[in-house]
Amino acid sequence: MGGMRTLSVDLHGHDVLTAVDLAADRVQEAYSNGYEAVELLHGAGDVTEPVETGRGRIKWALRKIVEEGRLDGYIDRGRTWLKAGSIVLYLKRNPKPRREAWSPDPPRSHR
Repeated sequence: MGGMRTLSVDLHGHDVLTAVDLAADRVQEAYSNGYEAVELLHGAGDVTEPVETGRGRIKWALRKIVEEGRLDGYIDRGRTWLKAGSIVLYLKRNPKPRREAWSPDPPRSHR
């Protein structure tokens, strides 16, 4: 992704709902700010199947919102790159990006 304006978002330490909300917020903000891609760092690279409890829940929750089209207003879903420990979302081109602004990070519930 060299040369591409990319936002990296570390979701470690958040509960699943907070992580998904933060990811969606950052995708929307990155689009508004004129970024070209967002990499959501979820970890659990060794978890290869959806899980209900424990490690890997954020990974699968993020994949689900992408597959359900919940971010389609901002991303080119066909270019999504599902990596073992992260998801790279390529954003649609924003013809009128704003001055860069970000909402504050929520507190982390886990360390």
